[in-house]
Amino acid sequence: MSKLMPQDPLAALEGQQGFNPPRYGRAGRTTEALLQAGRELLRERALDSITNQEICAAAHVTTGAFYGRFQSKQAFFEALQAVMAEDIDTRMGACLAVVEASDGDLQTGVRALLSEVRRGALRHQGVLRATIMEINGKAWQGVKQRRAGFVERAVPVLEALYAEGQGDPDALRRRIRIAFQFAIGSIINAILNNPGPLRLSSAEFDEELTRAFCAYLRA
Repeated sequence: MSKLMPQDPLAALEGQQGFNPPRYGRAGRTTEALLQAGRELLRERALDSITNQEICAAAHVTTGAFYGRFQSKQAFFEALQAVMAEDIDTRMGACLAVVEASDGDLQTGVRALLSEVRRGALRHQGVLRATIMEINGKAWQGVKQRRAGFVERAVPVLEALYAEGQGDPDALRRRIRIAFQFAIGSIINAILNNPGPLRLSSAEFDEELTRAFCAYLRA
């Protein structure tokens, strides 16, 4: 399985509208292949430019197999969005739990969290880009709400790791939220525009985001 493939993608699709769950292992593997093919195609191309036939060809399955699982290309895209949401939320939640339980310092905690945000964006880069650009789409609002929830859970964790004196706790919590806004905005810019010099695929992105995040908190 590709390192970019989410963990157990079918688990996120239970009850998903427009999706016919596979009953057998082979059908499940076909579904996973279709999802992976769609994810990889979206990394390079816009959703509207990709046909169902191209998705099937990339997955090495028939169009009949596609329509056996998904009612339409829109239903397929919504399945990709559901898998993305479950994968990112699960991994980010696990990462936050590790940081909270560790005895590391602020820089280590920030790096771990921002690295997970970047890796999640990289795994689902094409799906995220298509979601952001989707006309009249509601999924991006859901993404933003989930990220806001993650930030709120992360704030007290990073506050506890901050060791620069007492200060004003309300001001510190606000600065942590602002630092996350800067960092996540930089990652979104990389998803949409890939301007460089830092690339979404580069671990150097983690180091520089961490440096900027911590410097802002300590300024």
